[in-house]
Amino acid sequence: MKDGEHIEYFDSGEISSKINYLYGKRNGLSIYYYMSGVILSKSFYLDDEFHGESIIYYENGEISYKYNYLYGEKHGEHIEYYKSGEIKYRFYYINGKYVTKLGWISYNRNIKLELLGL
Repeated sequence: MKDGEHIEYFDSGEISSKINYLYGKRNGLSIYYYMSGVILSKSFYLDDEFHGESIIYYENGEISYKYNYLYGEKHGEHIEYYKSGEIKYRFYYINGKYVTKLGWISYNRNIKLELLGL
């Protein structure tokens, strides 16, 4: 059973990934690399599911995609970028469901997310 940081390599000897495991499941930060050694992606996991921010990079180091997850479900802002770094698309999800519009309402100093336009 894998536990702790696990490093995998390309045939060339370069690091292909660094994955953290707890009781055989991915937990915490996992990093994947291009063969050139540049970071391909950084993702956070909880019990082998995406949980938190996941970023995919172009080989030039610019961000290609930035996703957010909550217990394996798309949740929050998802952004796709051009190679220049400019935003191409921006999407929002709540518990895995695509949301077309968002509104914020404040209740007793707590912020509640209200779905609009579903």
